Amino acid sequence: MKRYLNLFAAETMKNIAEMRRYLFDTLSAVVIFYIIFLAMFFGLKGLAKGQISAETLDHMIIGYILWTFAMTSFQSTSYKIYEESQRGTLEQLYLCSLGMEWTLIFRLILDFVFSFFFSAVMLFITMLTTGRWLSIDIPYVFFILLLSLPALWGIGLAFGSLSMVFKKTTAFMQIITFGLIGAVSLNGYPVNIMTFIPFTAGATTIRRSITGAPAFPASWYMTIALISLVYLTAGIVIFKIFEREARKKNLLNQY
Repeated sequence: MKRYLNLFAAETMKNIAEMRRYLFDTLSAVVIFYIIFLAMFFGLKGLAKGQISAETLDHMIIGYILWTFAMTSFQSTSYKIYEESQRGTLEQLYLCSLGMEWTLIFRLILDFVFSFFFSAVMLFITMLTTGRWLSIDIPYVFFILLLSLPALWGIGLAFGSLSMVFKKTTAFMQIITFGLIGAVSLNGYPVNIMTFIPFTAGATTIRRSITGAPAFPASWYMTIALISLVYLTAGIVIFKIFEREARKKNLLNQY
């Protein structure tokens, strides 16, 4: 147990050190995301000639925050693996006595906490800007995120593993990042073909709960969990396939 705690503490210190070292980049991300929201808000306001309904505004705020959360969650796996591959430190992670898997798990936990905090900051800023204050059940939203985010982690693992073999895959991953806009805006309830898109069911649940929709049946939460499990399992399998290929070709220590 002590080894696991030491690894978690080391990863925590590493995250904090990187945030402090690259503070400008962290603050720039907040500013850039805020500018994107302003462009959306004033663009919509211009099209509506200054008359935006409360329901439309609510959906825009919720959709935007869910997109930022989904994007940071996807990048927490895919881009982390890519960055390690670029730096030439990927092979060093495999020298960890607990294995690469536990390193990734602890990083996912830390990135989830950071993404939740980052999205909370963005939510406050957007509500302050629009003057529209939403009533949000934080524990419930946290629960739905825990159910639905593993699907994005699985997708992130799958695409991140491509960088082990092909090394440079940023263009492809950027397409997925913008594809998440559709995932958070589509309606996945009741069960339809859109439900099975990663994170769509969870985003739909959060969006409908904030806007005052009726409660969901227990079977719906089981559906979200099952979808996440399928995508996470598929992501792990794909990761293992490309990991084996990278080991076979001795590509882990190369860029």
